[in-house]
Amino acid sequence: MSRPDIVLLVLAAIVAVVWYAVAREWPAGVRLRRGWIRAKPYALAYMQSSPATFAYAAVIMLTTWIVAGSNQRLTSAVLRDQSTNLSNLRHHAIDVLLRSAFWSGSSYALPTIALLAFVLAPAEFWLGTRRAVFVFAIGHVGATVLTAAGIALALHFGRAPRGIERTIDVGVSYGAVCLAGVLVYRLSPPWRYAAAIGLLVAFGIRAGLGDGFSDYGHVAALLLGYACYPFTRAPEVRERRGVPIYRPWLRAPEREWQAG
Repeated sequence: MSRPDIVLLVLAAIVAVVWYAVAREWPAGVRLRRGWIRAKPYALAYMQSSPATFAYAAVIMLTTWIVAGSNQRLTSAVLRDQSTNLSNLRHHAIDVLLRSAFWSGSSYALPTIALLAFVLAPAEFWLGTRRAVFVFAIGHVGATVLTAAGIALALHFGRAPRGIERTIDVGVSYGAVCLAGVLVYRLSPPWRYAAAIGLLVAFGIRAGLGDGFSDYGHVAALLLGYACYPFTRAPEVRERRGVPIYRPWLRAPEREWQAG
């Protein structure tokens, strides 16, 4: 039994125990039920404020489940076929640029879902669904193309390792980092500049110390996010600037979310 299967079984067992405790009205189960009743309106508000993010998260969970249930050879074959490596970009670029964003490349969904919930969801609420999707696409496509161009140059000058044309490069990180770059504009100076410089230094150090070309792609995605500043100047985006992005139920008087 693989580690992902064990994790899923443990989670399923925990859910079953909690469900039984609530159904039998054990003291702990009663407290959990009351807590859920109080938290439910807020959780629903958070999800409803970012519909594209959580629909995307559902797709990522499905594809991650497929990876977790496959053997190593099949997993490598599937991910390599979805990858935005040079070989695939030369033959069917548009196809892999789209498909690669729907695979995490991991057997564990929770880290990726957490990234989506805490980066993409607030960005979608603030920018609006269409702008958030567009910025994500700019980061995903732009960083991929820039990284591929760098690899092509490295190959031309004989400075790239053999087989790099067929490497696996899938995931949500380029688009997520691009949106994280846009989110710095939620901050007021001087915190905005401190956050922007801090992120750039952190990703730059990782790229300098790492041995993977995707680390440089993350730097490119972050810079593309900084370049997306004009999206934050739309009137409706500016109106939402004062609303806490992690408390979307405060967004408008006409849609109040009452707890428990």
